[in-house]
Amino acid sequence: MRPWILKKIKEFLGEEENTLTDYIVSCTQEHMKASQMLERLRVILDEEAEMFVLKMWRMLIFEIKKVETGLALTELALSSES
Repeated sequence: MRPWILKKIKEFLGEEENTLTDYIVSCTQEHMKASQMLERLRVILDEEAEMFVLKMWRMLIFEIKKVETGLALTELALSSES
């Protein structure tokens, strides 16, 4: 998730913001609710906060499902064969 978050923050702010990226990653690791994260990020991202949190939650759910279904292991195996 970190690379995706870093990329999106750079798109929104126009520059890499490692401190903000670290903060967002730690919030996801602490299982912060989307509504809480949205409230905190609105101060920084303003009107883009809602779209950012929505996209991030979709990506997070996708990554979790990938691991649950074993797709992550399949991708890892395929990449090690190359």
